[in-house]
Amino acid sequence: MVYPANADLVPKEESWPAAARPVRAAFLDSDEGKARPAATPRFILFKDGKVVLTVTGNAGWKDKMWPTIQEATGTKA
Repeated sequence: MVYPANADLVPKEESWPAAARPVRAAFLDSDEGKARPAATPRFILFKDGKVVLTVTGNAGWKDKMWPTIQEATGTKA
């Protein structure tokens, strides 16, 4: 997880741990990353070098991200 101090730091490479920088790069290359790079809170599902899904806000997590993770892992909470 990456928790920058403010939304302006989301696109800045130095705000991301080295291991997460490929996620940052792929996100910023995505349509959502180009349109709304600093929207927070942001959740990114990254697999095999690609952004699978990105959502913002608690509703985005609950309504889209969490069900997608459950489907991808074959689990239910």
